[in-house]
Amino acid sequence: MMIRSRPDWRAIHDELAGRELSSLSAAELDLLGESLFWLDRPDDSIAVLGRAFTAHLDDGNHAGAAMAAWQLFYDHALVGETALANGWLERARRETGHAEEPEVAGFLAVAESDLAAGAGALEDAVAHAERAVALGRETGHADLTAMALQAKGRSLVACGQLDDGITALDEAMVAVVNGELTPLFTGWVYCNALSTCHDLADLTRAIEWSDSAMRWCDDLREGRLYPGICRLHVVELAALRGTWETAAAMAQQACDELTSHDPRYAGEAHYLIGELHRMAGDLDLGEEAFTRAHQLGRVPQPGLARVRLAQGRSAAAVNGLRLALEPPPLAPRRRTELLAALAEAHLAAGDVDAAADAAAAMSDAVGEATSIYLDAVKRTTEAQVLLARGDALAACRRAGEAVERFQGLGLPYDGARAREVRGTAARAIDELDTAQLELTAARDTYQRLGAEPDERRVAALLGHAPPSPLSSREIEVLRLVARGGTNREVAGELVVSEHTVARHLSNIYTKLGVGSRSAATAWAHERSLI
Repeated sequence: MMIRSRPDWRAIHDELAGRELSSLSAAELDLLGESLFWLDRPDDSIAVLGRAFTAHLDDGNHAGAAMAAWQLFYDHALVGETALANGWLERARRETGHAEEPEVAGFLAVAESDLAAGAGALEDAVAHAERAVALGRETGHADLTAMALQAKGRSLVACGQLDDGITALDEAMVAVVNGELTPLFTGWVYCNALSTCHDLADLTRAIEWSDSAMRWCDDLREGRLYPGICRLHVVELAALRGTWETAAAMAQQACDELTSHDPRYAGEAHYLIGELHRMAGDLDLGEEAFTRAHQLGRVPQPGLARVRLAQGRSAAAVNGLRLALEPPPLAPRRRTELLAALAEAHLAAGDVDAAADAAAAMSDAVGEATSIYLDAVKRTTEAQVLLARGDALAACRRAGEAVERFQGLGLPYDGARAREVRGTAARAIDELDTAQLELTAARDTYQRLGAEPDERRVAALLGHAPPSPLSSREIEVLRLVARGGTNREVAGELVVSEHTVARHLSNIYTKLGVGSRSAATAWAHERSLI
């Protein structure tokens, strides 16, 4: 086995780009196109690869033309240009039919597998991938074998054959971690494997593989797309494990990396930034990030719905989540998290039966993934519904099961939410020691994480602080307004726009049930905020 060296893409680009394109050979055009990809110039890369395809045809090199068309199929498919992608795939099929090299047929089979999987023809997707695996092993082509294995693994997972699918992904990842693949396919397999872990909420593998992926990304000389995508998975894990400051810094870094390659890839980064703002109680900043995520093509749910719940707008939350749950079919983790938020929204609206239906619908999604994390999320939601129905004893038990699972996974925020439900249920059955212990543990965790809205809510339950409907930023705005500051002066003090200050004031008036600055100021005086 040979460890692959990493080309100096900057040097390759500078040498080839300094010459007339018409003077470059087909192989040199291939290299220039790949260098442009690594230098975060995807549109230029596509243009050069198109010229490479033509140059290979002129040379009678059907294998080279097929591989250029194969790459262009993926490049266009990745940005949603379906017609162009299909056209290049048809060219890849035609040229593969004339090529003698069997590995070319293997790469085409990978593309056919991905195409079939996207169309829902999962048995065909598995069959194409298995053919690609056989050709990869027959030719000893490491890149092809790993790509085929990850395609097979993802298709099997989609078919519900989790054990076989994960086994194929594990084998593909061995080649990646062992340094056997070229850079393009190293990043490709990493991204697809991590995405599958994300969809299944397989946190153990996600942690192991994301750590390895980031070590690889940190050693890259050029290119920001793969580091940005890998960093997104690390951000999610950091948020789940309670290191929110680290997660926030990495989320912004991922946003910068992805935007530098193509802004369309940055939607998920903005969504994660929104979630971190929301959990910290900065609802306006959270909403701004969710809006940006939506503009870039990422559905901003369930984060935006939870902002609406915090604003007291349960009907808007319900409607947004229902729309997000519409077809096409969703991955198990995504569907579970949307249903959990929908159940919360129904409970906030007082519709316990609808909440129970949402909780029941979680079972199928959780069963598809066999994830301890998703099972714990489901048990927390079931406990909330049981408590709303008056079965506090069953709610206490179910929430306790969720706490145990979240603790085993090392997820403090989710564990605190389950403890809060258990403590509230324990208090309802006069088990006051358990209530005090669980609510205190939840409050302390929220405080350590910086989850101010959650901390205030549980502190009020414990009788340690009066409940406040305002976020920490809203209280900050109200203090400055109560001291006589104009919107412009408050904006300057907080380094935000006047529009943001006006929106904060609107939210404050709504939450306090007042209609003027003077009434809000009186409320602040009564609570010794100034």
